[in-house]
Formats: sequence, C-alpha cells, structure tokens
Amino acid sequence: MQVYVLQLQGTGDDERAYENAAVCANYEDALERLAEINAEYKDEWDYEEGFFVLNENARIETHDLVDNN
Repeated sequence: MQVYVLQLQGTGDDERAYENAAVCANYEDALERLAEINAEYKDEWDYEEGFFVLNENARIETHDLVDNN
C-alpha cells in the first residue's frame, strides 16, 4: 500500500524547508487538498492564482507502507 504526502515549502520557521500538509490514500486526493489549501490562501490573502504550485513550492511524495507483522 502507498500513501501520498503533500508537502508545502515555507510554512514553518525555515522558509526553504518543506512541511507536511496532508497524508492521502491516493494522488488525486493530495491534489485536491492542495487546491483546497490554495483556495484558503486566496480567500485569506487575496491571491489571484494558487500560492502553492506543484513542483515549485509544493510536492507530493509517495511512500510505501510496510507491514512487519
């Protein structure tokens, strides 16, 4: 099984570091969460376009879950 971790750059104390924003069961859910976060930024900070852009200051990492039992 895989999980998809949405990470955003510049949301913590170090503007260059990536912080986890969501852990999703599929890639599409991670994209949807990114769109929701951008909508929140648009409403709160009045950005015309998405503040977080995939492969610029946002990324989605894929991780395999391993059951060791």
